[in-house]
Parts: sequence; C-alpha cells; structure tokens
Amino acid sequence: MKLLNPTFVTFYIILLFFLFGTPSMGYTQNPDSLQAHFTVYQVDSLIQANATNPDFCLMDVRTQAEYTPEHLEGAINRIYNGPGFDSLLNLLPRHKMYVLYCLSGGRSGNTFTLMVSMGFPNVINMLGGITEWKNAGFSTTPDFAPLQMAVSDTIITNDKVNIGTTDTIHLTVTNRANDTLRFTFVTSLVGLEFSTDFDTTTTLEGPFDYTFSIFYTPTDTLTDFITFRIESNGGPVQFHVTRTGEMPLTGFDDLRFTIYELRITNYPNPFSASTTIAFELEEPGQVEIGIVNQFGQVVDNIFMEGQKGTNRLTWDARLLPAGIYMCRIAVGDKISTRKLILVK
Repeated sequence: MKLLNPTFVTFYIILLFFLFGTPSMGYTQNPDSLQAHFTVYQVDSLIQANATNPDFCLMDVRTQAEYTPEHLEGAINRIYNGPGFDSLLNLLPRHKMYVLYCLSGGRSGNTFTLMVSMGFPNVINMLGGITEWKNAGFSTTPDFAPLQMAVSDTIITNDKVNIGTTDTIHLTVTNRANDTLRFTFVTSLVGLEFSTDFDTTTTLEGPFDYTFSIFYTPTDTLTDFITFRIESNGGPVQFHVTRTGEMPLTGFDDLRFTIYELRITNYPNPFSASTTIAFELEEPGQVEIGIVNQFGQVVDNIFMEGQKGTNRLTWDARLLPAGIYMCRIAVGDKISTRKLILVK
C-alpha cells in the first residue's frame, strides 16, 4: 500500500490554493511541514485527499457536551479548556497531520498557535469552525467508530537471511478514528519459519500507533512468504511478507559452513518442558549443538562426541519462555538446522 508522502501532500495543498485561493493568516510551508489556516472548502478537499492516509487526524477542541452530539466523522476530541490540555496535546504523535476545529474558530486558532510552538510540523486550523462547515452544507455525525489502518507498507519485499539467524521486521498499524480499537484475531504463525510478538490484548485510542514485529528464522534456502492478517472492530489490515533463507557465511566460531543434511528429528515437537533431539552421523566426530531463540541469541551451546549412526540428547527448556527456537548442529565444516517449538 502506497501512502501519501509529505512531498505529495505539499503539492496537493499548492493545487488547492489555485482552486480555492490562498489560505488566511500565518501560512508556513517548507518541504517537511504545513502550518496554515484553511477555509472549510479547503479542509473538505484535504479530507478527501487523505482518505487513505493513516497519518491524518481531525481534532475537535470543543467541550464534550458540544462534541458528542455532532462532530466531523472520525474526529477525536481534546477539550481546549479542560484540565491538562497542554499535556494531552504533548502526548500526540508528532509525525501526523492535524486538522483542528471548534465552534467558530477561536479555540482551534489558539490550539493551532500552541501546537506550532510545541513543534508539531503539520497543523491546519479550519476557519469558521463547525458553524461555517455546516453553513457550507457539509455533514456532521453523532457516531463513534474505530478505524484500523496500516502505517507500514503492506507489501514487504524479499530479502535474504542466513539460515539459523533471525530477521526482525517492524510493522505499524494505527487507529485513525474516535473510538477504541480492539484486535480480535491475528494469523497464527506456529509451525512456520515466521513468528510474531503481536499482542491481541493491546487497545488503541485515536490517533495512536501500535508497532509490532514479525521474526523470520529460515531453516533452508527456499523462499518463504506469509500473509499476516489483523482483524479488529475497526476493520482488517494485512501484510504480505517475503523472505529467503541463504547459506550462512559464519558459524558459531566464525568459520564458514556448508549446508549438510543430518536428518535431525526431535520428539515431542511442540514440547512444553524438554525434547529429545536425534540425528544421524555417517562418521564419528566432534559435534556442536547450538540453540538459538527468535531474536538470534544463542540460549544454549552443547559439545559432544558424536558416534556413527543415531545420536540422541535431551534438551531441557523449562526455564525458557515459549516460542520458536532453532537447533543448529555443526560437524566439522558442515551445519544443519531444525526448528523447535516450545509451548507453555
């Protein structure tokens, strides 16, 4: 999903000036900011232009009694004369664009000045407030609803990751509207080369973001992909992630390894406390067994004299958190891996 970048938004605003005239009072423009007072017609066009922009926020600064019966669709509320108003503004994400309004423009104009002084780069004050908005024939609503949108690109292009190591992909969603966003379902990644730290108990008030991670730990040189879907009471979003495993350049002690099929098995898998790891050797030799977590950290390292034929050892994981671990077995200059699934 391609989002409106600051350059495009600035270009669109300049186009609005030609269509509707120059905005009144205190307009500041540079490539990284937009601080202006817009007419209701310009604000309406701006809302339409940013319909798919997750970093766009309408903010009503009237009292709750004024705001609750009618407001612009999706607008959040911060009460101008309410307690801790400055502190509430200071909590808002700085990277978003805020369009401010009140009843007639006085309170929103003062809020505009305050937010500019606080370092918000993109702030627009709607001249005439909701009164002028309605006089121009634009609609209001008494409704409240959340709206989930993806802040990150939804197509994560392919990259190569060393076998036995973990690549971390950071993704962000947001609530762009004015009711609490609650997550109801996320795609299960159990049994895949992918895992996630997404917390379905997280709730989001508009206009805040939630950043989570997807971890990729390849076990072979094949290309893997997932479509990670997040459902909520504010609608679904999904991300498509592609990654490819490649032969590692370094091993446990910075030696070059080649991929070697050791026919590793473990049982049970998944397991809750310990698991038996078994592997076959064609010749006896020194064996190094490393256990790596989803963050690429070595949590256990075991050395043993391997025998020709079947070798077994029991790995105790009772003190470790649930998750996906990689078992890497190195014999000489050869290495093989297997995924271990620890549940609690």
